[in-house]
Amino acid sequence: MDPIGSEATGSEAAILPGQRAPEKRRRALLDSAIQEFSSFGVGGARIDRIAERARTNKAMVYHYFGSKDDLYLAALHDIYAGIRHAEAALDLDPDQPEAAIRRLAEFTLRYYVDNPAFVRIINTENLHGASYLRGSPDMPGLNRTILDRLDAILARGVADGVFRPGIDVLDLYISISALSFTYVANQHSLKVLFGRDLLAPEAIDARLASITDMILRYLRAD
Repeated sequence: MDPIGSEATGSEAAILPGQRAPEKRRRALLDSAIQEFSSFGVGGARIDRIAERARTNKAMVYHYFGSKDDLYLAALHDIYAGIRHAEAALDLDPDQPEAAIRRLAEFTLRYYVDNPAFVRIINTENLHGASYLRGSPDMPGLNRTILDRLDAILARGVADGVFRPGIDVLDLYISISALSFTYVANQHSLKVLFGRDLLAPEAIDARLASITDMILRYLRAD
């Protein structure tokens, strides 16, 4: 562990009205850590860079998070909480099941495009066999909400005769996620191999049309 020094205050960003200094400092460290871990992985990440980017020092990292591993786990929790909160704000009306599926598919692709650090950190965690995620017992509960909402959409679609019965909700969510995640995660290698800029606006629109068409064809009743 790096040596702990005294807290720096003069170089830190100004505190916004109504925001407590400890809350702002912790948030700044977490944002810096997400950037660091998404760029260098767990092994390559450096506490001094995290502290410098957050305009504080290493002492504050250990004060708020305890260790680099604990900070990485906090970063993991934060990025999952971020996507779950964003999903919670979506208008996924079960009474309009096809529209809800379209909205979720579009949100998922555009969230991955707009949050590349999320994609990179998830890839990093999978390289480690999700060993850090196992250290966070509240993760399953955090990620259950979207499955419950999707289950309600499926149930209504089946009741209305729009969707076929027997769809596994987790399998469906994995499919929606995978069709977008792989596209964004592999964008650089795919561009080299096939010469297409996958993040060009027209390419994203075309990919979204393909994803929604594939998912809805899978769901629709005969």
